[in-house]
Amino acid sequence: MKESRVGRTLKEFRESLGKSQELFSRDVLLSRESLSKQENGQRKIQPGLTSQFTSKYNNPWLALEAANEYIGWGITSLDGPAARNDRYFLQLILEKELLEAIKAIPEVKLTEDSNSIQSMELQDIRRSVKVMARVVHYSTLYMAMLCDEYNISWLKIWKDHNIDLKSNGYVSSES
Repeated sequence: MKESRVGRTLKEFRESLGKSQELFSRDVLLSRESLSKQENGQRKIQPGLTSQFTSKYNNPWLALEAANEYIGWGITSLDGPAARNDRYFLQLILEKELLEAIKAIPEVKLTEDSNSIQSMELQDIRRSVKVMARVVHYSTLYMAMLCDEYNISWLKIWKDHNIDLKSNGYVSSES
């Protein structure tokens, strides 16, 4: 059976609360058996549980890992041998990537006809896209860390952001 990162994240959080599966399953309105299967990767964590978990505990990590597991790509926590799991590491790596992005953006020469770009221009575009993927990843992890560490509501940040997008006319009010 393949290990589930989201299941591991759920289990680690439950254990950090000092709760047994029995007690925690009552908190999230699941059977203990269902919780156990989700923790050990036998069953995917349901979107409803992810949403409930995020709003009740203000812990964005489960939501990020669940989204990654469901769609097969996306933001995942850094747990490899080169990663230091502290706020300073995330801040430094994000600063480094943001500086790279600032350099990479002007290298992309946007054209009206994307079919007429040269090989070298396409390399610049690919390089820029890779830098942007790292910026998005590290920015999201940095936001999650700040929300988690300073008890800032992850959901409220995103709700406020969506309100700003609508008020600036970037997304329609119907969305």
